[in-house]
Amino acid sequence: MLILATAWYLSQRWQKQVRVQLRTYVQEMSDSLYTLQYNDLDLNLLTGSLSIYNVSLSRDSAVYAKLQEQHKAPKLLYALSADRVDLSYFKVLRYFRHKELSAGALELHSPSIVLELNHQNIDTTKPRNAYQNISTKIRSLFIGSLLLDDINLKYTIIKKDSSLTMMQLSQLRVHIKDLLIDSVAMEDPTRFLYARNYEFDLKEYKSRTPDSLYWMHLRDVHYSAAEQKLGIGQFHVEPRYSKSEFDIKAKTQRDRFDVQLNQLEIQSLQPRKLLEDQVIWANKLTIANAKLDIYRNRNLPSPPGNKLGQFPNQLLLKLDIPIYIDTLIGNKTEVAYTEVNPKSQEAGKISFHHVHGTFRNITNIDSMIARDGHIRADMDAILMRTGKLRAHFDFSLKDATGGFGVSGQVKGMDGRELNPVLKPLGMVEVKSCNINDVTFSMTGNEKGASGEVKFLYSDLKVNILKKDDDTREFKKKGLISLFANVLFIKDSNPAKEETRVAHPHFTRDPQKSFFNLVWKTLFTGIKETVLGKNAPI
Repeated sequence: MLILATAWYLSQRWQKQVRVQLRTYVQEMSDSLYTLQYNDLDLNLLTGSLSIYNVSLSRDSAVYAKLQEQHKAPKLLYALSADRVDLSYFKVLRYFRHKELSAGALELHSPSIVLELNHQNIDTTKPRNAYQNISTKIRSLFIGSLLLDDINLKYTIIKKDSSLTMMQLSQLRVHIKDLLIDSVAMEDPTRFLYARNYEFDLKEYKSRTPDSLYWMHLRDVHYSAAEQKLGIGQFHVEPRYSKSEFDIKAKTQRDRFDVQLNQLEIQSLQPRKLLEDQVIWANKLTIANAKLDIYRNRNLPSPPGNKLGQFPNQLLLKLDIPIYIDTLIGNKTEVAYTEVNPKSQEAGKISFHHVHGTFRNITNIDSMIARDGHIRADMDAILMRTGKLRAHFDFSLKDATGGFGVSGQVKGMDGRELNPVLKPLGMVEVKSCNINDVTFSMTGNEKGASGEVKFLYSDLKVNILKKDDDTREFKKKGLISLFANVLFIKDSNPAKEETRVAHPHFTRDPQKSFFNLVWKTLFTGIKETVLGKNAPI
């Protein structure tokens, strides 16, 4: 009974001290910028537990305004509220005797956190680390496990030009392990920001794109600071409208994307660069599998302006967010492109299966471009059903006109597999063609491209098509097809021990994309090989 009575007495006495010290410490450590409020506090000396109810930490707007005038306002500001804060296995005697705060666990229940990074603030005060902030009141702080579960987070970035970037997350989970703040912990190489590990988990994040045409989904996100690894179960750019509804909303020709990337893993991600400087910096990004479906309706009017300055390397350089990814690897990707031809009123579709790609030196950071001014990509895939495709891309990061190089090869393909795209878009049907080898290379920029194409094939026969006015079905133009096959089309290459090699040049339509330029240059070379240069058809 004496022990219980003593424990009760000390709990009541120290509870009063904790009430006073908590508020005082927060005010003094923040130069009165922040105020701590709560409804109730309960300290249990026997169980070593401390519970605080209806907690809020807020900034004093008048003090903040004064600090801004004095150029002493911090760039990072925060506010916090929680239904309850529980401190477990709290060594109360050590705290009151030695000013060492040590506890096994700290948990915040249903916290709401508001972070604001204001780049307009000028802070001329001498920087202080966490230990310097607490050392006048506490000699050391140790928390074995700090858990914030079911967080509602609002993060706002105020840029120097007064523009805002805002992000809001819900159901976020943060777990900080083995947090130690003392005179030597900052120098401990096994710790990151005083802790052994920081873990972040997010079940799902959903937002609309600025044009309101798409939903963006992030699912099953996990980050570990100890491993410097970010995992994302799925990233999905999902159209908000069906194809017909999308066309109505878009009003002009526009690619409709449906992108699904699964099991992403980012290695050696630098969190401080991301949070403080808004720089994405990582050594490796791996995508386990993906789907990319692109649709375009050419019945719609062309959009105003042109696509100059919109090659992949040019768009990367225009990104507001600095980025450096040493290596990106995409595996098991399915790609399909569908286009509606206004002449045939049919949709042609080309598909690439089992796409594997490796991209290197993805960056728009000047210092990294000075070291290596090229993005390089190597890809292989199956074209349609059997075509074995490999390609190499080289994008210049120093050429304002979007300079690039492409080389590649397609082998072992039945030409009839291309009919799903040739019939609707070209009004041509391949009756027979053995595609043995297509080897190509080209260089160019946003104005055009030129290169070399070697197309080796045999037994080429085609039908020239038209649309029947009554049935709206494709019909063969018999006489024209006959003349084309007999008089103009060369049915094989090589022929008569001579191998024809084309050297195409194509001037880009500024309304069309980078990939359209690559395809048109390649097609020009194939056409020259099959028909000869300046053919009448």
